[in-house]
Amino acid sequence: MAHKLAFILFFCFCFHAKSQNNDNSNVVGNPSVSEQLFVKYFPNLNQGSEVFEKYPALKSETIKFCSLLECMLLNAYKENDIKLAAEQRLIGIATQLYNEGTPVYLIMGMDSYLTAQEKNQNLEDDNHIVYISYGECTNPPYLREAAEIVNKQTHSLINKTVSK
Repeated sequence: MAHKLAFILFFCFCFHAKSQNNDNSNVVGNPSVSEQLFVKYFPNLNQGSEVFEKYPALKSETIKFCSLLECMLLNAYKENDIKLAAEQRLIGIATQLYNEGTPVYLIMGMDSYLTAQEKNQNLEDDNHIVYISYGECTNPPYLREAAEIVNKQTHSLINKTVSK
């Protein structure tokens, strides 16, 4: 029950935060590259599939845990095997995005949305990184942990390429 409440609160927070933004560049139907990548669906993820069999409550028609946003939410569960599945999926998504030429870093903090918007104006700089703001000043630990997983994987892949 607490997990469902956490999901509901997070989604409400996301929609509330989005409605607070009065920047006209976010016209519906024209999402930014960072918004597109945050919710991009990766249907070929199979990491942690056995966990979804073990916990039928995780099987949903609406949430498939195949996007950065959904896997960050999956990280909210306290069960270690669910957290491991979330971590594996986050690493898989970060790797796929990197391989597609759109490595991502998840950022948070005051005005992080504006920072991401500014840094994403030129995607040809700094290894083509796309910055995604996932929250402002305060975020629950499970979101910060999920962002750290993605950022660590992206950083590792970039360093591996640079050192070749």
